[in-house]
Amino acid sequence: MTAAASIRPRRGSGLQALAAALLWAAPLNAQKADTVILRNGDRIVGELKALDRGAVSYSTDDMGTLAIQWDKIDRIISDRYFEVEVGSGERYYGALQRGIQVGQVVVAVASFSDTLDQAAIVRINPIGRSFLARVDGSIALSLSFQRANRLRAFGVEADARHRSTKWLTEVRSSVYFQAQEGAEGTSRNSVSLGESRFLPQRWLLVGTGSAEQNEELALDLRVLVSAGGGRFLRQSNRAYLLVGSGLAYANERYTGSSPTSNLEALVSAAAEYFRLDSPKSNLRGALTVYPSITDFGRVRSDLDVSLTHEVIKDFTIGLTLFDKFDSRPPAAGAAKHDYGVAFTTGWTF
Repeated sequence: MTAAASIRPRRGSGLQALAAALLWAAPLNAQKADTVILRNGDRIVGELKALDRGAVSYSTDDMGTLAIQWDKIDRIISDRYFEVEVGSGERYYGALQRGIQVGQVVVAVASFSDTLDQAAIVRINPIGRSFLARVDGSIALSLSFQRANRLRAFGVEADARHRSTKWLTEVRSSVYFQAQEGAEGTSRNSVSLGESRFLPQRWLLVGTGSAEQNEELALDLRVLVSAGGGRFLRQSNRAYLLVGSGLAYANERYTGSSPTSNLEALVSAAAEYFRLDSPKSNLRGALTVYPSITDFGRVRSDLDVSLTHEVIKDFTIGLTLFDKFDSRPPAAGAAKHDYGVAFTTGWTF
């Protein structure tokens, strides 16, 4: 480190640096003349919106908003103030300056500065960025029809995320309906709201509330509230691996059975790999296991896997897979297992 002083939050000086950044940010936000120098020597003047998942979102007057791969950038310079996060989970605050050597970024505010390895930076967010500018997400549709047995199926999956310097709010919803001639239709629906609080050293706290219905499992309604913590075992511009644990409270109502309430433990793992080189692709998987505490011996699990591939800008095709298991459902005769695969078309924003 070649810095005069560190502004890492875990050393206590991060609050001082952030306060200084906020004081200076107001007059500097009016100056939207950030400079990106590509490895081929091209220089682009515009406004740095964010760096996330290995791509810089960069607004220009003549070419609109560009998505530039982080490893294609030689240098980035801005007098505005940013939150810069590296793979270890440490965060730095300040303006972006030219490093002494190629592959370095200097994050500076007032008399504080740190020289960072550019390859270690996984996320950059402007301080004072608007609420809507921090929201991203996706919508995916699946449709199928079989003339032979008059099978019709329709599904919608949507998610939206809002990221701030310390918090991540995520909303997910899924709707599925299937009808077939000569048979009763079946549906599967869910919605969830999650809140994550980021801590030093890649640790985080997580709270989630969800509601789920699944006719295949004879589940009329499950309301679940959970809280716990976790840690990113790996975080880079290509992938992440997150593990966590906690407790969950579930209130369930199965067809033909009285409502029941259960306290459950939870163990989870989530991983994602994103390839931004052409063609852009994204592979994500999440597994959560719920061993019951009050109904000892009962174990539930939820597995979700998705693969998406961008065919034209912001429009994707994909494949999703889900698997839901309950070793001992409360309703007599209820199915223990439900799984499915769907081909989707989607839009990201």
